[in-house]
Amino acid sequence: MKKELQDIKVKSKKSSWQKYAMEFLMLFAAITLGFFAENQRERWGENARGVQYAQRLVKDLDLDSIRMEEVKASYTSRKQQINTLIILMQGGLEKKPFLDSLFTYFTLPGSGSLVTGINFVENLATRDELKSGNMRLIRSDSIVRQLSLYTRREQIFLGNQTRYREKRIELLELMEEVYDMPRLGLERLEGKKPEPHVLPLDPKQLRKVANALSHLQGMIINLESNVETIAEERRLLKKLLLAYIEEKG
Repeated sequence: MKKELQDIKVKSKKSSWQKYAMEFLMLFAAITLGFFAENQRERWGENARGVQYAQRLVKDLDLDSIRMEEVKASYTSRKQQINTLIILMQGGLEKKPFLDSLFTYFTLPGSGSLVTGINFVENLATRDELKSGNMRLIRSDSIVRQLSLYTRREQIFLGNQTRYREKRIELLELMEEVYDMPRLGLERLEGKKPEPHVLPLDPKQLRKVANALSHLQGMIINLESNVETIAEERRLLKKLLLAYIEEKG
């Protein structure tokens, strides 16, 4: 009888340990599965947000493209004006055709003027957000590399554009020293057609104008080359983004 009681106690202990072990394993499995499920759900959510960022970046690139086309049209207009003036410069800086044409381009209103123009302003909203930490949501090394390259090309272009704008301002100041600006302002106030009233000619001053025009021409050619390079980088980046959206969306 005593032996039977001992056997029952041993079996009871084994049963208890087995029960505890089973409960532990079930609890561990439940926690592990819950962890994996939460992790997977988070990955799905991040993947969806990555696709959204990619879609917004495509829209930014399209907007950049539209703005750049406006800038290209502005550069084309400036280059045509400068090319005309450079031909006239060869006939003599003090000659009437050159001075009259320079005055005409100087006084054209709005975006047609030689010394004004459209400046490209990049759309950084999505790119700044991505670079702040959300870039990890777009899991594509090729997109990250291409976006970095595209941004770097744009920064170079913006720097060149700033120098171009500074040169335009310099040209504006030089031309204001060639013509009688108070008289021009008075004629405009009186509703008269503005005429090119030239101040006493200074050959050195006119040579500075000619040099500024030549420099501006070279800068426009360089900017146009920048625009084409950026456009190619933009097309490649957009292609990668659209492929990513199609794959992950």
